[in-house]
Amino acid sequence: MTKGLLHGLKVLVTRPEQQAKGLCEMIAEAGGEPIAFPVIDIQPITTQHWAYVALAEQDMIIFVSRNAVNNFIAGLDETWPDNVLIVSMGNATTTCLQGHNLSVDIQAPVPAGSESLLAVPALNNVKDKQILIVRGEGGRELLADTLTTRGAKISYIEVYRRCLPKPEAQAVEQAKHVDGVVVTSIVGLDNLCQLINVDSLKNKWLIVVSDRIKQYAMQLGFQRVIVTEDADDIAVMQQVNKWEKFDGKK
Repeated sequence: MTKGLLHGLKVLVTRPEQQAKGLCEMIAEAGGEPIAFPVIDIQPITTQHWAYVALAEQDMIIFVSRNAVNNFIAGLDETWPDNVLIVSMGNATTTCLQGHNLSVDIQAPVPAGSESLLAVPALNNVKDKQILIVRGEGGRELLADTLTTRGAKISYIEVYRRCLPKPEAQAVEQAKHVDGVVVTSIVGLDNLCQLINVDSLKNKWLIVVSDRIKQYAMQLGFQRVIVTEDADDIAVMQQVNKWEKFDGKK
């Protein structure tokens, strides 16, 4: 990362607290000023509230995010089953799985997400396959619905819930005076709009991780939305580093 490339640009990082550190460090290393402002509070769902699924009977286990991986592994009280394919939603999720010494068999190509994962050939021929999706409470249904239409038998384990944080007034005021914002989910964008008067941010650069989030942001009135190639920190930084090339500091 080029030292000083960002020239003091203030970047609002809205990732949950557990995932914000790496991106904030990259921004600081590049000469920017990261402003950590979590818009989602990740709360684990205790294992007694997990749906029971026999892991050894599954053909595939799909992890939709790093939070899904970390909370699932934290609550796992049985031996990891043999001969079960591990499926990852993208680079960040894969890196997290590897950090737990789990090898990924199938990964969604860039741009990460349900649509990309569903385009992988291995997920087209799933008739009568037992597939477990590990996710947060109330996630998107596109993945499960599509795999069901392809003949798969779908189970869920929901291992965390997304809550609205309660930031201090000073943090909210600081967040209004940034040069750009990073948002990685529609829930995060909705929460950001609840926590801050969004009119103060609509003319800022907004970096998002999918076209779906971009379209939603534009409906809300954001005018300058950039889509990354993936959801991981490196892909986000590639776009943050382009702000100066677009029109410089605001």
